[in-house]
Amino acid sequence: MNARAVLFALALVLAAPAAQADTGTFVHVSDIHFNPFDPPLRARALAGMPIEDWPAFFAADPDQTLATWGEDTNHALLATSLDALAKASADADFVLVTGDLIAHRFEDNVEDVLGFPQGSPANAAFAVRTTLFVAERLRAAAPGKPVFVSLGNNDSSCGDYRIDPGGTYLAATREAVRDLVGPGRVAADFDETYLAGGYYAAQHPTLPDTTIIVLDDVLWSIWYRNGCSTTGLDGANAMMVWLEKQLAQAKAAGRKVWLAHHIPVGFDAYATTHSRKATCKERIVPMLAEPFASQFVALLVRYGGTVTASFSGHIHHDDYRLLRDADGAVAGVEKIAPAISPVFGQNPGFHIFSYDRTTGALADFSTRYLANLGTALNPFAAEWREEYIFSKAYDVSGYSPAGVETAWRTFEAEGVADDTFRRLYNVEKGELPAEGLPAYVCAIGHVDPAGFTACYCGQ
Repeated sequence: MNARAVLFALALVLAAPAAQADTGTFVHVSDIHFNPFDPPLRARALAGMPIEDWPAFFAADPDQTLATWGEDTNHALLATSLDALAKASADADFVLVTGDLIAHRFEDNVEDVLGFPQGSPANAAFAVRTTLFVAERLRAAAPGKPVFVSLGNNDSSCGDYRIDPGGTYLAATREAVRDLVGPGRVAADFDETYLAGGYYAAQHPTLPDTTIIVLDDVLWSIWYRNGCSTTGLDGANAMMVWLEKQLAQAKAAGRKVWLAHHIPVGFDAYATTHSRKATCKERIVPMLAEPFASQFVALLVRYGGTVTASFSGHIHHDDYRLLRDADGAVAGVEKIAPAISPVFGQNPGFHIFSYDRTTGALADFSTRYLANLGTALNPFAAEWREEYIFSKAYDVSGYSPAGVETAWRTFEAEGVADDTFRRLYNVEKGELPAEGLPAYVCAIGHVDPAGFTACYCGQ
């Protein structure tokens, strides 16, 4: 081929339109915390009412005032939240729900409002019925879409942080969770693992080479106690063994893993800054108990090339966790979604992610939030808006471990992005106090005890 022909061929290549990425979206929502006891007197009718009649019952309530800051999600807030979710997921491929479907102090409220004593079968049954109601509402909000649900610390009929491996709550909710994901999508051992501890694996809806692993890491929490059985930590140990086997098999097969769980890895910045212990080291509060915390992080680092995305909730605010290898290089990132429930003072919100359907790489995310919680008179007056797009808010190329670390470096340096992070952390409801910022910055950048201690305590 002569020089003129070469130049002509090159010109054709340069002039050809670039291949378009096959971009998909999914929704990440967390900490719904539905409270069916608002108002208490009216809620008493729910005790003997089939859950399929609950929507009409709630819709007929003349008072449709939304729950506000300091309160869990009443039906009016649930209705507008699920309407926003439905609109966001209309063109989405699937939905991730990272735990806590039902309200705080649920068993106490069942006893106080309905008169069913804690520990009674009737109390436990109402927790199951409420969970199934929320699951059905999620299905209605995302019809035909796979919905992957992980359980949170309140998702139990035994009490907060008291999920009972092999117990009645898991047995009674198993089919609902399977149906939300899609019966043909869950792994062959779904029945066994979900009953054993609320964890399971499933095929990713659009990525043939990717498994979504859903954990119930409440079993690993520092607050976990099995109050309804005598099996101790058997369920916690079994889930860790299962997870390691899943990751090893995925790596050997050349598959990728997306991880969904409730409690973030690393450290609890809020509890740490509010601790009254004598020394800085004593004030540090981990999210997960040992040896599970170290084992979990070690697995995520060891299989950093396999686990390509991770999502959690629990803390009710908009946050991140970076995973580092032995040399300190970033090996992964975990995205923590804000809550629907405004009980801890933030605005309700959730994430909408974009990703490449060919490679599986996450591209970016935006946050949708309820902008007029304090003034909306009813669900129809609620205004859901886009709060921010990650790449634009932090001036990075997209959402990735490198992008989050770049943003984190600006937090660490106390730059302009500090103000952005402090505002977005609370989902536009005030700001994270500047005096507590170091603990939150260290929690993002260091999920290992030595790294967090050195960052926060300076030693």
